[in-house]
Amino acid sequence: MHLAHKKDFITTLEQELKNIHKNKLGPTEVASNLKSIIHRLQQESVLDDDWERFTYYFDELHMSFINRLKEKYPDLTTNDHRLCAYLRMNLSTKEIAALSNISPRGVEGSRYRLRKKMDLPNELNLNEFMNEI
Repeated sequence: MHLAHKKDFITTLEQELKNIHKNKLGPTEVASNLKSIIHRLQQESVLDDDWERFTYYFDELHMSFINRLKEKYPDLTTNDHRLCAYLRMNLSTKEIAALSNISPRGVEGSRYRLRKKMDLPNELNLNEFMNEI
């Protein structure tokens, strides 16, 4: 999601710079537009710092979750662990598919196989189960 945001941000900046070039603005307008772009870049830098802090703390939490998962279900693979972490984060099937670079149908298949490996009934909500681990 962070990478998607970055891509959108860069595309927007590129479009703004093209507009400055295309519109043949005067020096005052160019300076004003460039000042606005610089300000947005500085804000994005702050967001990057926040993201790094988030990933640090999530990794700490994530590892303890994975360790508990490994203790309870030692036969799970690394991909199973990743899916479990995504489910714990309450991500939708579409979001998991985007992050995993697979189709939503592939995520559904992975969820089904995970249920089989963990011997869980179909009625059980996987997200809620992951939050209880």
